Amino acid sequence: MPSGEHTAAEAAPPKMVATSVTGTDAPGWLVTEEARAIARGGVFFYPCAGADTEEALAAFAPDIATFWFCDPTYRADRVGAITGCERTGPVTVRGEPNASMVTREIEGRTHRWIAPCVWTALLSHPSTGAEVTVHWRRGFGEYALAREFPDRSISVFMHRGDSPGEGGSGSHFLDRRPKRHEPLACLFDKLAAKLRDEALVISDGSNCGIRELRTFHNDMVIDAPRAFEASAGQLFERWGFQWRCVGFLGRKYGPTLLWKLTRLTVATPSRPNDVL
Repeated sequence: MPSGEHTAAEAAPPKMVATSVTGTDAPGWLVTEEARAIARGGVFFYPCAGADTEEALAAFAPDIATFWFCDPTYRADRVGAITGCERTGPVTVRGEPNASMVTREIEGRTHRWIAPCVWTALLSHPSTGAEVTVHWRRGFGEYALAREFPDRSISVFMHRGDSPGEGGSGSHFLDRRPKRHEPLACLFDKLAAKLRDEALVISDGSNCGIRELRTFHNDMVIDAPRAFEASAGQLFERWGFQWRCVGFLGRKYGPTLLWKLTRLTVATPSRPNDVL
C-alpha cells in the first residue's frame, strides 16, 4: 500500500452502439451514444492499470483525446506503445525513468515508495482514425489523482482487475475507507472533486464500497451483456451522485460495467464509517 511519493517539477432511451474488441475471441463491449457524449472532451484516468490499456483506448479513442494510465510497475521498456495503435512521434519523459521501488519507515510503519515518472506519446488508432495523447505514469494512483488532474476534468474513470490483498494494489478509489495516511483516505471524495458533473465510472466491482457495483464481482459465469441487461434499469443515489448503468466492457474480475454519474446539487457529507 502506498504511503509516500515524491514528484519533480431521464430522457428517451439512448441509442445503443456495439463495437467489437480486436480479435475473434474478445468479449466485445457496448458504449451508448449517451456514454460517448459524456466522455467527449474530457480526460480518461485508469490507476492500477498495468498492461490493461488496449480495450480502454479502443473503446473511447473516438471521443477522448487524453488518456492517463498509472501503475507503480511501469518501466521505460514497457510503455510507449499500445496494441492496435501506431506511434506518431517520440516518447517524452518527465521524471526519473530508472528509479526503483524502495521501502521506507515512518513512525514505525513501513511503506513502499518510488519517484514518479511520466512517459507521453502521441498515438494514432487506425480503426477509428483517432489521434490521442497517452500518458503512462509510474507511481501510485492516489498521488496521480491529486497532482495530475484539475478539478472537474475527468470524464471517464476506470478501475478493475484489482484486489485488496497480496498481489493487488489495496487502493479503494470507489470507497470512503478511512486510512492513517491522509492521501489514501476517503478516496471517492477525492475522486469526486476531479470528476466532471456528468462522468463515467467503469468497474468490475474491484476494491469497491458500492453494493450495486459489486453485484457481479468475481462472477465467472455471467457475461457482460447479461450483467448489463440485469443492471441497465438501476438508478440510485450515492455519495453526491446519481448512478445509472449505461454499457459494458469486457470481463476482468467479473463483468465490467459502465456507470453514468450525475452530480447532485447537494453532496452527501463524508462519513468515514459509511459502509454499504
